[in-house]
Formats: sequence, C-alpha cells, structure tokens
Amino acid sequence: MTAQNKERALPHTTAVDQSLPAIATAELRRQSWRSTCGVLLAAGMFLSSCAVQTTLAPAPEPAQEAAAIAPAQPFPTADYVAVSAQEPPQALSEPLVISDFWFHLRKDMHLPLHLEHRRVQQELAWLKRHPRYLHRLQDRMQTYLPYIYREVVLNNQPAELALLPIVESALDVYAFSHGGAAGPWQFVRGTARQYGLTIDDWYDGRRDIIASTNAALDYLGYLHQRYDDWYLALAGYNAGQGNVDRARRKKPSADFFELALPRETRAYVPRLLALAAVIKEPERYGLTLPPIENELHFAEVDIHGQFQIDKLIAASGLSAAEFTQWNPAYARWATSPKGPHHIVLPTALDLEEIQVKISEIPATERVDWQEIKVRPGDTLSGLASRYNTDTASLKRANQLRDSRLRAGRKLLIPVAGADTSQPPTLAASSEGLSHTVLAGESLWTIAKQYQVSLRKLMISNQIGPKDPLSIGRKLTIPGQHTSNKVVRTVRYKVRRGDSLARIASKFNVSIKQIASWNRLDPNRYLQPGQGLVLHVNVVGG
Repeated sequence: MTAQNKERALPHTTAVDQSLPAIATAELRRQSWRSTCGVLLAAGMFLSSCAVQTTLAPAPEPAQEAAAIAPAQPFPTADYVAVSAQEPPQALSEPLVISDFWFHLRKDMHLPLHLEHRRVQQELAWLKRHPRYLHRLQDRMQTYLPYIYREVVLNNQPAELALLPIVESALDVYAFSHGGAAGPWQFVRGTARQYGLTIDDWYDGRRDIIASTNAALDYLGYLHQRYDDWYLALAGYNAGQGNVDRARRKKPSADFFELALPRETRAYVPRLLALAAVIKEPERYGLTLPPIENELHFAEVDIHGQFQIDKLIAASGLSAAEFTQWNPAYARWATSPKGPHHIVLPTALDLEEIQVKISEIPATERVDWQEIKVRPGDTLSGLASRYNTDTASLKRANQLRDSRLRAGRKLLIPVAGADTSQPPTLAASSEGLSHTVLAGESLWTIAKQYQVSLRKLMISNQIGPKDPLSIGRKLTIPGQHTSNKVVRTVRYKVRRGDSLARIASKFNVSIKQIASWNRLDPNRYLQPGQGLVLHVNVVGG
C-alpha cells in the first residue's frame, strides 16, 4: 500500500482480501474529543489531545531538547518560557503552550523500536547517509503531520503511526505506485472503497488528506484488533492480511521479525521504526530535524452540494493553483454530484466568512454547466441546437479541434444563462505546472516526461543545457496550465500475460508513449520481470 517514491524507492502494494470492520467507534472517539476540547481551527492552533498545555513540574533543561531541533535552540521562543538550570522549576499558575511539534510527538511514542535488530540498523544507516531527507519534506510535514498526529491520538493509537505516510509516500498526496496505490496513505481502490473512500471521475478520496487519514487509521485499528500486535498490523497494512495470516499459520508463535513475510514488508516495518528512532533522538545519530510547529493549517468547509470549482475559488479568494494545492482530490471542473460535499481550505483565511459566501449562492447558480455523454448519431450542431448554444462555444468548452464526435465521450454543455465565453477549468497557475527536480533527472528527461520541448523548458526557467540542475530545484513546465495533469514517474515490472496494450490501458497512456519512454520496439513481446518507466497522469479528468 505504498508508492515507489522518487525521493526514496518504497515499493509496496496491499492485498484487498480484508473484511470490513466496525469503524463507528473511532468516529465516536473523534466526536467526543472534539466536543470536550473544542476545535481551534480558526486560530490555527492544535492542542494535542487536550494535553498540549503542559506544566513544568519538573521540566527538562532546555539544552537537553535543543540538540533535537534545527536550528539548535530550545523550544520555539514564541511559546516557550525558559527555566533557569540553577533554580528548581516552580509550579506555574498558567499552563505553558509548547509549539514544537516533535516535542508532542515524542511524548506519545510508545512502540519498542528494536534498535538491536539488523534490519532496523540498515534503515538507520540509510537515514544517516541522507541527512537532508527529512529537511526536504519540511513543507509537507508542516502542512500535514500535525493533523495526522491529532487523528492518531484521537484513536488512542501510538504516535509512531503518524509517520507512516512518510514511509508510504514521502507525504506526497499525488503519489502513485506501479500497483495502483494512490495518495499519501497509498490505498489501492478495493481497500479504499471498503473503508468508505469515494473514487469516481470527479473525486479521488485517496488524495483527500482528511478522508484518507480517517480511513487509514480505521484500517490500522482493525488490523491491530485482529492481531493484537502493532508490528503485525503494520505488516498487514503493507502486505495484506492474507500474507500475514499465511505466515502465522506456518509459524504461530513467531513475532514479526521471525515471520516469512514478503521482502518489501520485512523492510517496511523496520523503516518506520528507524524513522521513529531518529525523531526520538536525532542527536544520537548525528542528525537534525526541520522545525515543525504544532499547528493545524487547514480545515474542512461544507458546501452542501455540487459546485463549479471556479465559483469556490472566487468565494475563497485563493488562486486556482492555491485552491488545487489544498484540494488535490478534485479532478474535474466541478465537485462530484454525489459528494462528498466539502472542500479543504487553509486556516489563515476567514473560514466563517467564506462559509457564509458559499451558503448564499443559490442552488440554481452553483453550476453553470452540465455534463452529457455523446450518444450514437449525435452531432455537434444538433447538440448545440438542443441545448440553445452554438458549436463554437461547445468546441471552446470541450477543447475540440473539429466537429467530429465519438459515442460515449463526455461533453460540457452550458445551462441556461451560462457565460459560454469562460468555460470552467481547474487551472494550476498562469505560468504552468511546477516540477521539483529529483535525483537522476535531467532537463531532457523532464522535458520528455511532460512532452514539452527542451528549448521551451530552458527558456521558461532561464537555464542553459550545461547549467547544473540541483535536486529540489523547482522548474516551471511551460504550456501545462491545467491542474488535472499531474504526472508521476512509475517504475513497472512486467508480469506474465502483460502486453503493451494492456499496460497502456491500465495506466491511461499510449503504446507509442511507452515505447518511446523505454526505447522499445512495439512489435516485440515483453518479458516477465522486464522493467518499464511510465510517466502517468495521476489525476483523472
């Protein structure tokens, strides 16, 4: 249940032979906690488990924790009150609010980390060889980890589980694996739907950080209830409970490290344990952690029905690119007709005011366009006449080069009174898509991935063909103005019975593209085990 991540290859898949557990208990816990502690989203402050307010009685010396933070200093000065090392700490009449996220995460980490085990040591060695790995993920961790940690605490689960999306996807909401797993928690479709995630042409709940986190923690809770062992629960999340059950039948009394599990699963749990060890004691391994504040940065806003995306963008005051950043689950020009009917917005905005703006839009004005499916015999001129519009507007709205239509194709049709000069789009930015350079990439491979010319790519980014291309640099992809084109590189291993046509259909690419990317002769047979590189648009539409 994980992506083959370009920042670190983490190939995992998940079986879907699980039975649906009763998940209402976890939701009741969430509701109970919210009613007790309150939701402080508008202020942007997350009070973890009602225990973020911590009195120093006694407190560790600031220097003890300083080594765990980069830059090296005590807990963030905005919320931290220093206590002299020469004087015993006094009981405070007012509780302190400590905003260092790592402090709160550590206090709720309870799993034994098995640091003596060879596999854990191997994963620790990898992290020590890549000291900037977590720093490269700082923006994603700041955005998502405080929320994920809160939900883990609400479920009475060990805080180490909050780190699992780092292992799964490097917290990339667009992560996509060769096995079809998607999103930060790397759900395959079957398990995603089993745990209540909606996946359709309009919306993919696997990329919704709120919906996917709730589903993942419910699934992990079920697996823990089944095995009464968090290591086996994690193994089941990665390999599927069928693989874990078979391994246990062969060796009933064995623990995780003794079971004959798939190779990737044998590395998966140690990888999480090694990451937890580094976060607990970074100075022990000669590492530093990027500073993360213990604040929620987003909240869910109800929209009570289908909405055209551009109307939600206007109500929020965000740019199209910003709106898409917070709502990667939406893949079309509108939200799904069947729901879910919510959006995610940053807490820096006045969410109450935005909620009022959205609620005041009449139901008849929320969508200016409708979608139809072309039937045999339909013509563009006939459809234009039927829906009181003109062929030019239909061509513009549907990006048609000519008037030919194919039965089964979906078309946007304006409803009465719609402004046909501005068909709905879900634009990423006026400049183009942004691409973060990964290890091993070059201007040539990036240009090929996005099917743009090398010359245009160099001009857009003011970079020469011999200029160094540093890892982590952000490049603008010229001409890619729509956010429903998010490309991820997938490394696929050919299986018995595969063909170019079958693989092309599975990943919604062409045979010609696969052949070009891999320098293949389309007329030659593929061999089982053969590796292919695919550049897949992971957003539907």
